[in-house]
Amino acid sequence: MNRRKFVVTSSVLMVVIAGAVGALAVYTSFVVRASVPGLPDAVAYLPADAQAVFGMNVKAFVASPVYAKFQARHGQEVGKDLAEIIDKTGVDPRTDVDYVIAAGKPGDSGKGRGVVIATGRFKKDKIVGFIKTKVVPIELDYSGASVVMIPENKGNQVDKGIAFLGSGDVALGDLESLKKVIDNQPNGKGVLDSPVLGPLLKQLNPQEMFWFAGDATSVISKAPTNTPLGNSISAIQYITGTLDLAEAVRGKISVTARDEPAAQKLADVAKGLLALGQLASDQNADLAELMKGVSIDLNGLNINLKLNFPFEVLEKLEAAKTAVKKTI
Repeated sequence: MNRRKFVVTSSVLMVVIAGAVGALAVYTSFVVRASVPGLPDAVAYLPADAQAVFGMNVKAFVASPVYAKFQARHGQEVGKDLAEIIDKTGVDPRTDVDYVIAAGKPGDSGKGRGVVIATGRFKKDKIVGFIKTKVVPIELDYSGASVVMIPENKGNQVDKGIAFLGSGDVALGDLESLKKVIDNQPNGKGVLDSPVLGPLLKQLNPQEMFWFAGDATSVISKAPTNTPLGNSISAIQYITGTLDLAEAVRGKISVTARDEPAAQKLADVAKGLLALGQLASDQNADLAELMKGVSIDLNGLNINLKLNFPFEVLEKLEAAKTAVKKTI
């Protein structure tokens, strides 16, 4: 990919991110509060039929030591192209994006639907103006919100678009999902009212860098059974998780099984896989240090996987992997 094509591609991607992270930040005409303290208000607008929800605390990530290391190593490499993107779209993801949330569900034909919402500071006119330099968008108004659909495949297909909801949020997704987000704004009726995901979201810590929650039943029903977990995977009902990257990699994934026998079986399989990993680490000190920070426990119907190890361990393993590739 040449530099010009990269700039165009990455610029469109940035607009997509801006549309996902900012589509709700542009809805100043609506004043609704999410019922989960600390979560962005936009969570209340995610579709109620979503089967998985993801969140990223962008401000926390950008302020982290991990991001500082990335900036030190790759800042010069990406700086020029990023500067061009910022100039053309008016969006600097390092300072203009606060939080990103996303929700989705698998489709019957294998093509899922979903929406991403970004909260921050966005300039609608500049973003739309930039899009118009690349494609001929389809602009429409839906319930007072401005929606810009972006043609794909040489203009023969229009699946994705950006909805500007106010002066601080933007949404990106398929038209049906965007309409649901817009419809949810006046009353805040959305995924928080879901009997499955609503309670799961309220248990999460929104201050974590990354978090997710999912209704696993429909997704896992389509998963292959020829995996280490085999048929046991069908016993999973819900899954939640958080991940924080600072000086250490710290996180927790909690899987809820349908009953206690299934939970015990899942825990046994997971602990067996962990034991195999620990055996494999006997000849690698860095891998052994990583495995020491991984634990699994069973609590009722919940199988909990916990992570807590220095971030430098991942860096050492990545460096070792790169060194091996160079010798091949």
